[in-house]
Amino acid sequence: MKRTIILSFAFLLLLSNKADAQSDKQQIQELLQTFMKALKDKDSLTMYSLFINSPVTWVRVWKPTTLEARRKQNPNEKELAESDHKSWFRRVMQGGIKEEHFLNPVIAEDGSIGSVTFDYSFWSNGVKGNWGKESWALVKENGVWKIASVIFSVELEAIVPQKEGVHYDKPILHPKMEAYLKTQADTGRFQGVVLVAKGDSLLHHQAYGKFDWSTGSSNKLGTQFLIGSLTKSVVAVAIMQLVEQGKIDLSAPIKKYIPELSSSIADGVTVHHLLKQQSGLNQFIEDCTEIEVMDISSPELIDIINKARRAFEPGKKFAYSNLNYNLLGILIERVTGLSYSDYMQQKVFAPLGLQATGIERLSNIPTNKAVGYRTMNGIFRPIQNVTSYALGTGDIYSTAADLFKWGQALHKGSLVSKESRRLLFDGGKEDWGYYGYGFRIQPYKRSSGYINTGTLIRHGGTMNGYISNYHYYKEDDLTVILLCNNRDIPIRRITDILKDLAL
Repeated sequence: MKRTIILSFAFLLLLSNKADAQSDKQQIQELLQTFMKALKDKDSLTMYSLFINSPVTWVRVWKPTTLEARRKQNPNEKELAESDHKSWFRRVMQGGIKEEHFLNPVIAEDGSIGSVTFDYSFWSNGVKGNWGKESWALVKENGVWKIASVIFSVELEAIVPQKEGVHYDKPILHPKMEAYLKTQADTGRFQGVVLVAKGDSLLHHQAYGKFDWSTGSSNKLGTQFLIGSLTKSVVAVAIMQLVEQGKIDLSAPIKKYIPELSSSIADGVTVHHLLKQQSGLNQFIEDCTEIEVMDISSPELIDIINKARRAFEPGKKFAYSNLNYNLLGILIERVTGLSYSDYMQQKVFAPLGLQATGIERLSNIPTNKAVGYRTMNGIFRPIQNVTSYALGTGDIYSTAADLFKWGQALHKGSLVSKESRRLLFDGGKEDWGYYGYGFRIQPYKRSSGYINTGTLIRHGGTMNGYISNYHYYKEDDLTVILLCNNRDIPIRRITDILKDLAL
């Protein structure tokens, strides 16, 4: 009996020590977040409170290529420079919005001292100025982790642009999120890839479950998934880029661009009505035809859409319809002279470096796409999609990392103007579906301490074998992305729980 008690005590002590270690690492992660927020908010009181009340070592080191370029301008340029955190903060606070984004934190600690090393990028008024590696020495003072020294390397973006994507290659685990998601994978057949980020900093990025049950292979971080109706968000942003180029008029009738549309379905319908889901057209293409296992062309798709019916006059109310975004995909072809697939690849995916993203067809199925599954007639089975019928509305495949890059570019203003984003994110009231242009805009409850609700910018997608979710919590600069190859999972509930764990 005594032996059992001793072993039980030792086991509890082990669990306690493990929990303390997780708590310390979580506190250090929160220290990183607080630093970034204090810089963005120009909050000197919070910033200075993060450092020990003693001289703090602060050393900047030029990277070799940047140093060589600078010495061409000034032969006496020094490789190293020393300063202190207060002088640095006062200097960078002079004019404009300054931000620093941290990625891939590697934390080491023993409960009293520690370190964190990470990739950083420094931004001024939305433009990246420099980037490199940064390392903090940490001490725990009265139970609070504080910064004792900072060293960082500097590469100027204008001289050596920062490579994108390398930080997505390795899992990043948030202890509480990992414990929750492993439970979902073990008990609920959850399978897919999850990415959660605060600003540019990844909190959690991990793959779960099977890529293909027949071979036993597992999903990886770079696994591709069909994203279903999340395609609509990507297409809506592409449309707004063409609006800004003067190639599309939001108030123009759709028959101006696609004159062969039947007057019975197209009269009075503008590009705006299609984007806002206010045309009155049938919800699904299956309402107009039976899906056959073959790739169809855009003219064939128009012939099918011409068989649709309208339930109400355009602009009178909201009714979600895939046909609206079928027509927007064809509209891209008409105003650019490129096929929809070629345009999206050349003008949307490639410029952002979205190398794992594309348009699926039976003639173009990516080899790294997970097999899609759903339960039918009580049997969990693989199932196929014919995505040419979903042109513009559900035919994009991607990875969580690629969607995160796209989302960051959108919200930072790299893809479209402020006015275009206003239209994209103008969701209206609940009876209008909270629907903007390709996004649903809804309130969300922020963490304790905030009275007002935040703004959730979201869209999801469901199709045979796949389900996806993209949530951006604006005021908290929080992104949650789930891409799954099992349609039958409670993706909204899982997303909400991950949001709560992050906040």
